[in-house]
Amino acid sequence: MNLRINLKTVLFPLFVFVTIILGLLFSLNFESQSQYVSVFGIPIGLFFMIYPAMVKVKMEEIVSSLKDIKSISTMLILNYAISPFVVTGLGYLFIIFIFHGIGIISAGISVQVLVGIILLGVAPCIAMVIVWTDLSHGNLPLAVSFVAWNSIIQVITTPLLVYFIVRTNVTIDPLLILKSVLLYLLTPLVAGFITRKAFQSRAFFNALLRVLNSVQTVALLFTIFVIFWSEGRGIMEYPNLIWMIGIVMLTFYFALFHIGYFLSRKLKFDYGISTSIGYSVAARDFEISIAIAISAFYAYPFVIITTAIGPLLEIPLMLLLVWIQLNREKKLIIVMKNGE
Repeated sequence: MNLRINLKTVLFPLFVFVTIILGLLFSLNFESQSQYVSVFGIPIGLFFMIYPAMVKVKMEEIVSSLKDIKSISTMLILNYAISPFVVTGLGYLFIIFIFHGIGIISAGISVQVLVGIILLGVAPCIAMVIVWTDLSHGNLPLAVSFVAWNSIIQVITTPLLVYFIVRTNVTIDPLLILKSVLLYLLTPLVAGFITRKAFQSRAFFNALLRVLNSVQTVALLFTIFVIFWSEGRGIMEYPNLIWMIGIVMLTFYFALFHIGYFLSRKLKFDYGISTSIGYSVAARDFEISIAIAISAFYAYPFVIITTAIGPLLEIPLMLLLVWIQLNREKKLIIVMKNGE
């Protein structure tokens, strides 16, 4: 345990930084290839990030988690009754009252950026929450069940939330969510189930899990590289937007995660369940946000730009939460040992 935490705190952030720089360099020098790389590279990277986590999950545990009414209801209330409004409030605070108030962003652009941030807050993640839960040693079966529930519910709630907050009618293409579920939930889940069924009784299964952990790390770095290669031009063109949106995203990720985590602890959930709830509440579905921005706000370019910047910042910011949780888990283990 100690070794893994040390690697995360010392070496892994350096690898992430180098990967981001490489992605930006490729975006400058090989921009024409970036579209093709993102179309194929991101799904491949996400698959190999999620698949290792699925190998660790037992199917009966997922079935049991799907019926865990207390944790699921807690997650749903936080995700759909609290998270969108927290994100909206933080967007108003930073973009309108602070950044526009001190004159570093115009009124027209500030409103568009605010709408983009609101779109980032209306739909919970239906893929990467599994990876963050796994890296933080949370409850994986529960995280998978959260993804399943959210993929169904957000088809209904997202248009309602967008209309209620932004006063704009939008429709969500169920095929877009179905595609995400197939690519990032069902395919890794089936592959993980087959792998576990084939090798769990073998002597080398634990060694295989360690290899898959390394595969997951490499896939994470590869995905960061591809995202920054494909979208890095936006950083060069709108550097001020990057740090402004980054401040808002860092704040709402930190706030949403800890609202979910500490409320769950108050409700007597253990570290694993509370971590899974925290990530489900904090992580956002950028694919849905970008699709809404393009279809409903095509005349307002900074709405689209804001939602496109989201994926650039998500992985580094969520890795910060992973680091916080690993250290929090370490302290909890020490407290439990001292109490024995």
